[in-house]
Amino acid sequence: MSFLNRHGPFIRIFTVILLLLLAAGWAIGSGERESEAEVLDTAGWQWAPAASWDEPAPPAEGWSAYSAPVGTEYPFFWLRVPLPGTDWKDPVLFMLHAGGNRVMLDDGKVLFENDPARKGIRVNNGFYWYMAPLPSPVPAQVDILMRNGLYNPAAPELELGEKSSFVSRILFKDLDNVILGLLLIFGGLVSLGLFASQRDRIYLYFSLLAVSGGYGSLAGNQVIGFLWDNPWASSLQETAMPWGTLAVIGALEQVFIGIGGRSVRWMRRFVFVFCVMATIGAVASQQFYTFWISYLYTPVFLAVFVQSYWVIWKAYRTRNDLESIWVMAGFTSLVAIGFVHVIRYWLPPGVYEGWPALRAFLDRLPEDLIYLGLFAFAVCLIRIIIHRYTAMHRQLNEVNRSLERLVEKRTAEIIASNRQLEAANEHLAASQRESAEAMAEALMLEERHRVTGAIHDAVGHTLSAAIIQLEAARRLLPLDRPQAEEKLAASQELARQGLEDIRHSVRLLREDSGHFDLHGALGALIRETEQTTGCIVESRIEALPDSLSAAQKRILFRTLQEGLTNGIKLGSARRFRFQLSAGSGTVRLRLSSDAKLPSSEPGLSLSAVMDRVSRLGGELRLDTTPAGCVLTLSLPA
Repeated sequence: MSFLNRHGPFIRIFTVILLLLLAAGWAIGSGERESEAEVLDTAGWQWAPAASWDEPAPPAEGWSAYSAPVGTEYPFFWLRVPLPGTDWKDPVLFMLHAGGNRVMLDDGKVLFENDPARKGIRVNNGFYWYMAPLPSPVPAQVDILMRNGLYNPAAPELELGEKSSFVSRILFKDLDNVILGLLLIFGGLVSLGLFASQRDRIYLYFSLLAVSGGYGSLAGNQVIGFLWDNPWASSLQETAMPWGTLAVIGALEQVFIGIGGRSVRWMRRFVFVFCVMATIGAVASQQFYTFWISYLYTPVFLAVFVQSYWVIWKAYRTRNDLESIWVMAGFTSLVAIGFVHVIRYWLPPGVYEGWPALRAFLDRLPEDLIYLGLFAFAVCLIRIIIHRYTAMHRQLNEVNRSLERLVEKRTAEIIASNRQLEAANEHLAASQRESAEAMAEALMLEERHRVTGAIHDAVGHTLSAAIIQLEAARRLLPLDRPQAEEKLAASQELARQGLEDIRHSVRLLREDSGHFDLHGALGALIRETEQTTGCIVESRIEALPDSLSAAQKRILFRTLQEGLTNGIKLGSARRFRFQLSAGSGTVRLRLSSDAKLPSSEPGLSLSAVMDRVSRLGGELRLDTTPAGCVLTLSLPA
């Protein structure tokens, strides 16, 4: 494979990115508007030491020719700046690269004062600026009390001009930075949302890269002075570079998984610690911040560059796919511009003394070129994300097609199974018809048995009482004819009652539970038994649930009726105790008597009642003791 065939895609993409960056830098540089202002030459300036910020007026003597910069051994110093005569209507003194300052006239009048350091706020002199209003006509000179830097001496640049001219220049110069920063932050927020939904770390590192670059782009310009008059924003601007470096390492680790391995992980952890320490220094200590940013970031950047480029080159040589080509092209462009940025802002000032042409060349470049390079690299990462998303989309389409084929197969199997089920249902329907016929015959027999049992239960008690009366009449007839006739009359009444019971039983079989008064029927049965047999029945009937069915009511009535009949007929009982109560979802019936039953085995009638109780889910027991017998019924309500 020839060199062009192998490296042609990378060369094309890198060339396009580089040309676009140069074209954007040229457009930005040529579009910057120069203000109609006069740069004040430092040759005529004078300076004098100041005791403190509270010094009320400049000294009368001790002035020296100004030679920038004044050493940091002087925390405060005075500048005497001569001003050219102008007739501007709204003149201002534009001050850049200056910390706190106070502008005064010869008569001691203070024209402008601003000292963020007195509020505990540090100032990044590279971006923070002041516009001190001047009277018109412009005075011959002004005295400026300056606060020097702690570690880097202040080197103020002063311009005199119209206020509107400076405002126009700042807006035209840094508006592209604002737009670029907003685009990066917006892209970072979108990527953060993708990470929250898909948990892919490449979205997280892209979000960190975009947000740090967007913040650096917004804070690293003079427009922010119009939007937010707070030096904190620009003083933290330099922390964006370390965090952006961490984001680049993390993105490479996610794109080229397995390449670099342990060394990339250790580099990422080291840069993370570096970012944390630099951020803490930016908030807590200017000395600590200067140590991490000014002295350590350059070697860290070089180490990260070597490690990252080795990973990218290895991935490019081994894989040579779309992802490695785009990362290689974007990172090469970013590193080239990053080197320019580091050389321009972070090399010690003495480096440029022997090479003044380098400083002149760097000063002609747009200040925001690093952010354009960062944006270009972010575009390359977006291209990779889109490629991965497209690949994932193709995989999902393939999975969907596989699922459709599987669904078609399963549908055919289900149709075949349905046909088999239909045939089985036809056979089952025929069997159900046969079963229904047999069930109908069984139900008819069961109904006959139930009707005969009901009639037996209804009439058995009455006929038993009639037989007792007839037997008594037969014995009394030769001895006491009037009393025998009374017994016969009672037997006749019992026979009529039996006929009425038969009718009543038939009517009960046709009625529902709403027409059956259980309490009334039980009371009538007890009174009738006492009147016809002379027995004593002590009863206690509690309130019962309204949900009792007709079958349950009838079985309670029949149980009492059968218990009284058996006790009188078989056991010659003379005293009964009857209790009916409900609780915990159960109805309980208890009938005790002094009957002496010949056997503890239930008779035919009582066995029929027991069978019906068991069908209703209850239990009926007959217990005999030397003192009598006890009949208990437990029925679920």
